Amino acid sequence: MTLRRAGVIALAAALMWATAGDATSAGAAATTVAATTVPAVTTVPATTVPATTTVAAPSNVEAKRPAKSTLLVLGDSLTWGSNYFSKAQSRLAASGTFDTVVVDGWWSRRIGGIISTTYSGNNTYKKLVSSGLRPTAVIVALGTNDVFFMSKRREYAALIRELMTTIGNIPVVWVNVHRVDTPSNVNRSRLFNTTLERTLAEYPLASIFDWSGLAKQNPAVMAWDKIHHSAYGYEVRTKTYLDLATVLSQRVVSLTTTTTSAVPTTVPATTVPVTSVAP
Repeated sequence: MTLRRAGVIALAAALMWATAGDATSAGAAATTVAATTVPAVTTVPATTVPATTTVAAPSNVEAKRPAKSTLLVLGDSLTWGSNYFSKAQSRLAASGTFDTVVVDGWWSRRIGGIISTTYSGNNTYKKLVSSGLRPTAVIVALGTNDVFFMSKRREYAALIRELMTTIGNIPVVWVNVHRVDTPSNVNRSRLFNTTLERTLAEYPLASIFDWSGLAKQNPAVMAWDKIHHSAYGYEVRTKTYLDLATVLSQRVVSLTTTTTSAVPTTVPATTVPVTSVAP
């Protein structure tokens, strides 16, 4: 259509100039009209490309952690042992993946559902926050004691949701449980882990580390009581925490970058993996 229109315009111009007695100038006029038409066509994609580039990579986006990144490892005696025997907190702090690291583990601690602060992970989290701690990512290593006291899926799901609601919308990796001290606890551990999988599917920023799978492949991590860890097992768990800290740090950076570039809030949920983290 453009060539056809240019031809019509050129013909009209030629007739006008021919009337004036200058057929040579008519050809020049036709060339001029065609030249002004072409830039008009090429200008459209030229203005579209910079606009797309600006949105995709604005100048204020930097791949870095937020002003203050804080990792909380919230666990029971298995986390306490990792800190005591393998210096989990000092090693996590030395790794530099987070500005602040707090490893809070206590024996017999459960997920929640009880009044005690020390023995409730949920209440411990609330206490830490009220004291000024602001986690930007959390490793949860709870549930081992809950499977001793409870046996129903709905009970496990309620406890998991209670803690996840308290933690809020930040990246979380939950380390699942592995108890092989009695046949009953073996079955309860399996039920807890499947419930954990189903329930955390409701939380886009949460994922699971399969400690149970690791322990089955490497039984040497377990102590004689088949609940706690050997010295070697605590070292393996500490290294696991170090690996998970790296994963969580990357997720925090991803969320921070996404927020800085003003992408809709529905995007971070799709950009953060929700599948289990491989051992």
